Amino acid sequence: MGFNMDLLRIRSALLRGEPILVFDSLGREAETDMVFYAGSIDEAKVIKLRKDAGGLICYVSGRVFRESLGIEFINDLFTMSHKDVYRALGSRKPGYGDPPAFNLWVNHVETKTGITDRDRVMTIRRLHVVACNVYKGSLEEARRIFLTEFYAPGHVPILTSRGLKLRRGHTELVTALALITGVVPSMVIAEMLSDGIALPYEDARKYAEDYKLLFIDGSEIASEAERRDLVND
Repeated sequence: MGFNMDLLRIRSALLRGEPILVFDSLGREAETDMVFYAGSIDEAKVIKLRKDAGGLICYVSGRVFRESLGIEFINDLFTMSHKDVYRALGSRKPGYGDPPAFNLWVNHVETKTGITDRDRVMTIRRLHVVACNVYKGSLEEARRIFLTEFYAPGHVPILTSRGLKLRRGHTELVTALALITGVVPSMVIAEMLSDGIALPYEDARKYAEDYKLLFIDGSEIASEAERRDLVND
């Protein structure tokens, strides 16, 4: 079954709270991320991300989220700093060449330490409410919630898409996937790791097969996003 035929299955899986696996490309990170829709997140899913994936658990949204809230990419802030150390660190890129997609790290004000599964769920759920308000056009409410219910730095990294035209990372891929499938761009991701390395492609495919999960190649998402003119979101 082709990618276009799978769109309803992907949307249904996300809304039901099932994880999907997204592989970027062999020519980039060559990593598979476990992905949940933030609207379905709960403690069991954060535990699954922590134990079965093992990478950094991040909240992901799109360009509209970033621009509506007036937040910046952290490396852009570093490069504009008057401090030499920040400018030096912010001017470098990862080995695969793309600039990072990190914006900031937050906790919800009602969390205790911010790092527990329960605390991260609280933070992510409220970020999802912010995203829902952004994407339905309730920008004042989105900004009110964001500015009053969170503090930084915290334990949940926020990443936003630079657009697939500029960057083909998991942040851009899962944002495009959300737009393609018609859900709010509000996702939770973590890299799937093995001992000392990223989980090899074949092992990630086997994991998907063993647990009957959808496995999506990033090239399919990028092609569909280009067809739909979503490469800047």
